[in-house]
Amino acid sequence: MLSVLEQRFPHIISRLTEVWLDGQQASAYLDALLFKESARAERHGFNDDTWMELTFLNDLLLAEYPPQASPLAIDIWAFAADAAPAMT
Repeated sequence: MLSVLEQRFPHIISRLTEVWLDGQQASAYLDALLFKESARAERHGFNDDTWMELTFLNDLLLAEYPPQASPLAIDIWAFAADAAPAMT
């Protein structure tokens, strides 16, 4: 039995199969499909079943390849707490 994604969007399955083992590429592809693709603006979006399958695959990918914090990231709240005068 084929999933909705396989039935309606075999090209998406084909591309995901190509990039899946490269977490960064797979994540970028799913992000473009789900959230960022400006070229998709004229499209109507995915139906609920397709959206659920794509978000499920995205969740699997995030479990396998969790996002890494950037070494440039700063915890601004910790920085602010260190800079604040002590309350006594």
